[in-house]
Amino acid sequence: MTIPELPEDLVEEILCRVPATDLKQLRTTCKRWNRLFNDDCRFARNHFNKAPKQFMHLMLTKHFNIAPLSINLNKTIPSVELKSELSLPDPRSKYSVQFDINEVIHCDGVLLCYSDNDLSITWVWNPLTGERRWIDTSNPRHGCGRYFDIGYSRQGDSSNNNKSYKVLSSYRGINVFEMYDLNSDTWRSLGDISPGWCLGYSEVSVSLKGNTYMLAIDYTKPPLSVVSVLKIDYSTEKSVAVPLPYQCRTFETSCISVVREEKLAVLLQRDKGSKTEIWVSNKIDETTAKEVVVSWSKVFALDLRPDLEIPHEGSFLLDEEKKVLVYCDTLIDVEDEGDTKNIIYFVGEDNIVTIVDFGVDKVQVCWHAILNYVPSLDKIKPAQGKRKRGD
Repeated sequence: MTIPELPEDLVEEILCRVPATDLKQLRTTCKRWNRLFNDDCRFARNHFNKAPKQFMHLMLTKHFNIAPLSINLNKTIPSVELKSELSLPDPRSKYSVQFDINEVIHCDGVLLCYSDNDLSITWVWNPLTGERRWIDTSNPRHGCGRYFDIGYSRQGDSSNNNKSYKVLSSYRGINVFEMYDLNSDTWRSLGDISPGWCLGYSEVSVSLKGNTYMLAIDYTKPPLSVVSVLKIDYSTEKSVAVPLPYQCRTFETSCISVVREEKLAVLLQRDKGSKTEIWVSNKIDETTAKEVVVSWSKVFALDLRPDLEIPHEGSFLLDEEKKVLVYCDTLIDVEDEGDTKNIIYFVGEDNIVTIVDFGVDKVQVCWHAILNYVPSLDKIKPAQGKRKRGD
């Protein structure tokens, strides 16, 4: 008995509901499935809307690479497993020279990777599909203090998932912004889209629903100045203030992260004598992403003294259901010739700290960082020849 073939549109509808990493293993089944995975933008959009999301983690390793990180919180003692590292090449070299990554930001399965030691090259990379594209980010017009972020605007109706990825360049000391559009392959100057804000408060930023969020100081209502979340909207190319759970001129510790690609999370400590609080926002979906009002709920408060001190530049993950904080840090022993030690801390609401130690390095290494990662089939549009910089 011959099994009849299913209609192609029904096959696509089924495949749209297969998780991204499983779909990658199926692409060699036939040429058509391989084309769907590699070349079909419409299928990629439908897959993003319909397939179940796979919430994973990545680590920026001491070798200036990216590696999948498996975190197990189901055991009595939490554990981690670092998988094989992934690297990028230096596009300027004729030889197999590695590009050193020490800054990475995740946006819907796409990574923005750059090095603050060499700001002339920035990579946009989808680790699942293997698509990648480097951008010439050299700019002699301004000095140091430059950072990059990634986001997108939507073309047409917001439900079609037709994204236009963009890279934001900012100079935190002078609030100069430039935007690179991967579709048009051009740079544009945006001027100061955050007047009255000091962006040098923290070096950490995150992407959520295509927009950038960072901790900054709001000077727009003198004589008061308070730390707040600043949102950069890639559709309007404007900034919006997102107030924190309470006002404070400065914090002993403050960090920002994302929870399951739908909420913001902040870690706040008023002063050295205060507990460290973890707050989570309401869900920010395609509708509320355009609104200013964000509500916060306190997940739990920790007394981390004297085991753990968290700086502004730290990276953390939060399991909201299990109420577990996962924090990554790099320690420097100034008395022992600058030896570095990379550590992951697990802290639950019982204040018990579990430490995973990655060992001591005698040479300069990249500071570890951890981030959320949700694999996707999002396409990275190839460059259109000579890269142009607009005015």
